Amino acid sequence: MPRIKTIIGYFLAALALPVVLATFMGLEFWSHNLASSTRITISPWFSGGEVIRTIDHERYQTLIHCPVFDGLLKERKEGFVQVDWAPLSGLPGLIKEDIDFDGDGRKDFLVELDAQAGSAVITPYSQRVINLEGCYKIGEARTIRVLLKRS
Repeated sequence: MPRIKTIIGYFLAALALPVVLATFMGLEFWSHNLASSTRITISPWFSGGEVIRTIDHERYQTLIHCPVFDGLLKERKEGFVQVDWAPLSGLPGLIKEDIDFDGDGRKDFLVELDAQAGSAVITPYSQRVINLEGCYKIGEARTIRVLLKRS
């Protein structure tokens, strides 16, 4: 009897080996398909939201993201807008640019970005703009997040 159990055990292990190998070799394929089939997305609080406007400056681009106010059950009273300048290799030392994040034709704030030092200062033009949350290097871009009040 113990010999039969051993043979069955080895046989089942041999049958499972191709499944295990296929799983590990196709891990990227399976994980991508599983994630895309669930339609789960990264929260805009982490990703900055989708890019709604791109301004081309020949050597670099300014990417303005959608303002984010998402909350668990309802929109929050305060949120942010993320602005990226990319690629790093094309950025001048100092960037001074007016930003209209809501697309209403009126400038909402002025950004003065020191791309080399990684620092920024904003001058609000709108009552909705609270202050600068931070200036970051994310991948091949300089990024700022500006805190906003919901209108």
